Amino acid sequence: MAKVKLRCGVYGEGSVFSVEIERNADVEALQEAIARILSTKEQTVPSRLLTLYLARKNGAWLTDDDSLDVILRGDVDTQCKKIRSSLKLTGYFDESFDTKDGEIHVLVKLSPQQQAGGTMIDHGWTATWLKEFRKTWLPPHQLPRLGELAGFLENELPEKITLHQDIYNTWISKMTSPSTELMAKLFKTDDLKQCVNFVFRLGSRIVYATDPGDTETSFISFWDDLIRTVLNFVLHKIGKSDRNSSRSASTGSNRPDYLFIVDSVCVFRGEEKAPGQPIETPRRELFEKLIWSYGDAPYLFGYAAVGYEARLYAITRVHTGLDAIELGVYDLKHLEGRFLLLLAIFNVARLLQSVASLCPDSAREEYKKLYRDLGVEVLLEPSCVVKTFPKALFQRAKDHAEAVYKVLEEHDIPNVDRLDLADQKAMRLIFKPRGQENPPANLVELFHALANVLQALVKLHAASWMHRDIRWPNVIKSRNGDNSWFLIDFMDAAQSPQVSPSGQHLSKAEHAPEIFCDGSHTTAVDVWSVGQLIRSCPPEVYRSWYDTGRERTQFLELLMDDDPSRRPTAVAALDRVRQLENEYLKRKKRYERKKKQRRM
Repeated sequence: MAKVKLRCGVYGEGSVFSVEIERNADVEALQEAIARILSTKEQTVPSRLLTLYLARKNGAWLTDDDSLDVILRGDVDTQCKKIRSSLKLTGYFDESFDTKDGEIHVLVKLSPQQQAGGTMIDHGWTATWLKEFRKTWLPPHQLPRLGELAGFLENELPEKITLHQDIYNTWISKMTSPSTELMAKLFKTDDLKQCVNFVFRLGSRIVYATDPGDTETSFISFWDDLIRTVLNFVLHKIGKSDRNSSRSASTGSNRPDYLFIVDSVCVFRGEEKAPGQPIETPRRELFEKLIWSYGDAPYLFGYAAVGYEARLYAITRVHTGLDAIELGVYDLKHLEGRFLLLLAIFNVARLLQSVASLCPDSAREEYKKLYRDLGVEVLLEPSCVVKTFPKALFQRAKDHAEAVYKVLEEHDIPNVDRLDLADQKAMRLIFKPRGQENPPANLVELFHALANVLQALVKLHAASWMHRDIRWPNVIKSRNGDNSWFLIDFMDAAQSPQVSPSGQHLSKAEHAPEIFCDGSHTTAVDVWSVGQLIRSCPPEVYRSWYDTGRERTQFLELLMDDDPSRRPTAVAALDRVRQLENEYLKRKKRYERKKKQRRM
């Protein structure tokens, strides 16, 4: 369809300009086009805050003359018909419409905050407020006790947000039950120092909230405007938001619907349901999905939302396990409820960095998303690893995984993960357990890791299978704190022997050379990879291993011998690792005893 040229005049501002747009476009598209024209480098004008009217009175279009200037300086003429954003432009400008010189077709009404103060440039006042607000964050030793949290969330902000008086008046008038007390906890007025960026990026979303439908999905943007956008605003570059892209319970995933992560720790989470469901359902999900790996942190934060009802909780350990303790209830249908939630979220934000700092390493990277070759997506969750495959790859990956992990189970192979679920509908494989992706921090940890891997290889090789991709990303430390390690990712596992070359997607620097040469390869490739584990561990650990041509150095050279037939078997390698570990521990004990004697 052809484009139509519409001339627009802006109330209050007085400017006139033209917009070219498809005749059958949505009215929303016209709003967006006008918003782009009105926006400046300093300030973006949200399209949803523009109200449009037909510039037509008594059957005739208004003309661009002195009378138009008078009209644009005044208020909206009641004779001008409102243009509804839910309709198409053809409902107002049909096939017979044609642009004529001097005509005005659309009148644009700015929201009060856009009109207040003329051009509405921020002049850095929002950044100044944010800087001062961050100074009010509490250090770890000043975190409120659990019983004090509910009251803390209702406290007035130590640093108030500055509004233009007209905006303040407009917002308070939109409350069902106007509360100057609540407004005073959040805002102060100063027409010369107004936080314009706050008004546009947060305030307008809260005051002029979207009107959701009846489904959970339709409410997501509504909840995000009131929670996610606020946290992103005040914790920019400190934390980050994430959402569960697959909200189906059938996937076996325990990922919350919403997560906010600070210093790699999920300190704030949300569970959401469609209108009509009991609030108890998402409340219980806040802690029933959670595995406590947060050490002595006193609490985490979360919210449960069902339609227009939202509740904030402290998630904490109790004598029977975990629980979500209610901190506040918010009716989001009304502006006062949304402002109460804004106040609470601001106060929660003052605590999150300190809560994260109290958490041990076991709480970090609890939720992580990785992207692999060929479109494979990996989600790391507290208790499992979820791998999602493109449709073209899933069936083959599923068949291979089921075959390999059946072998692992039938031969009772230790120190390996397991295939927990193959979800055909979601094209994902779920593996358990989830450990810590950290290489050994010292020689003791390295000995344990090597022994655990070799214990798995002894039985795997006895079943005439080989892993073929043993690297530190696939050797995972258990979260139970006992310095145990397990082997994961058997997607390249195969029966021994295999024809070479096979595995061209594997890195030559990290895998035995015979995999890439003509001929065949056997379980000896895994023994070579055990040597590569030693060689690729952190530099300070490798320096501890290296003993200048003596036992440990000789053992490493033997593991990685170019001739596969000269490498030890997994059984022999395991015995040698245990011998070397015992010798190291004896020498360490003698050294510590002598050191103690010298002090005496």
